[in-house]
Amino acid sequence: MEPTPRVCLHCGKPIKNGRQDRKFCDEACKNEFHNQVKLKEYKEMRKVDLLLKKNRRVLKRLFNPKNEKALFAKELMLKHGFEFEYHTHIVITKTLKNEFTFCYDYGYRPVEKDRYQIIKSF
Repeated sequence: MEPTPRVCLHCGKPIKNGRQDRKFCDEACKNEFHNQVKLKEYKEMRKVDLLLKKNRRVLKRLFNPKNEKALFAKELMLKHGFEFEYHTHIVITKTLKNEFTFCYDYGYRPVEKDRYQIIKSF
């Protein structure tokens, strides 16, 4: 029984020499294959990171350090392009047990129906 011919995972050309478990015909094909895999992952991570940064900019724009108790309508936040599904972390305050959802260093919490308080990190 003749062994099945080995072909490069990137270009599909036959692999003529090297180890039996070799997957690529040369270093260039190997590098290009792995770069394409990383590029797909990077695009998805970049998309999420851009959404997180956009959310942070919206919170920063709306935040008023002179009136930290100010409330903002959900509709206003959405109008500025805020996407509630994307955030970096959640913090629960020790004293009042308030739960703040953060986008990097700016956070928000629901206070009333569809109205939010925005803060800068503690």
